[in-house]
Amino acid sequence: MKRIGIDIDGVIADSQPVIIGKLNRYFGTNYTINDFVDFNPGKMFGLSREQLDRLIMTWELEIIQEAGPYPGAVEALNHLCPKYEIHLVSARSPQYFQQTAAWLKHHNIPYSRLKLLGQHDKRGACLDLCVDLFIEDSLKNAIQLSSCGIPVLLMDATYNRGRIPDMVTRVYSWEEIIKYIAGSFTGYRRNHS
Repeated sequence: MKRIGIDIDGVIADSQPVIIGKLNRYFGTNYTINDFVDFNPGKMFGLSREQLDRLIMTWELEIIQEAGPYPGAVEALNHLCPKYEIHLVSARSPQYFQQTAAWLKHHNIPYSRLKLLGQHDKRGACLDLCVDLFIEDSLKNAIQLSSCGIPVLLMDATYNRGRIPDMVTRVYSWEEIIKYIAGSFTGYRRNHS
């Protein structure tokens, strides 16, 4: 059985609108998702990327609880789970494992394994899990994973535009992901022993 690794935020959980809403309330701004092309936190909020990330992390539990499922994710994962091992690998803090598992259960999202890393580099976890394909929304993560020989489907977002390497394929919906996996996913076949 092939193994598919999947990120949560921006792929399964539609967390970006929640984050933008919280930033708008905190800073008294009125940004929309389209303002996050070529995102510059210094220009928009007067913060470095690291400072902004720390601020967002203070809202992590609220973001987990308030985000809805990404359009098409629930149906797609229910379609994929009987045919593939689904490994959810997220940068979420491990302390929110129970809340994340409860959110997944509440939204009827099936999976084989859930790993919360507390950091964004997913290479080690994906190699340990022997995933054949990874679905991600971060261009940086997609480049890192593909450099290890793992093909990546990159869910299109305003914040991940740019040139992508050969082993990364940009996708625009869960429907497109299902078609890719069903029709053309030959994947990087790994030895699962």
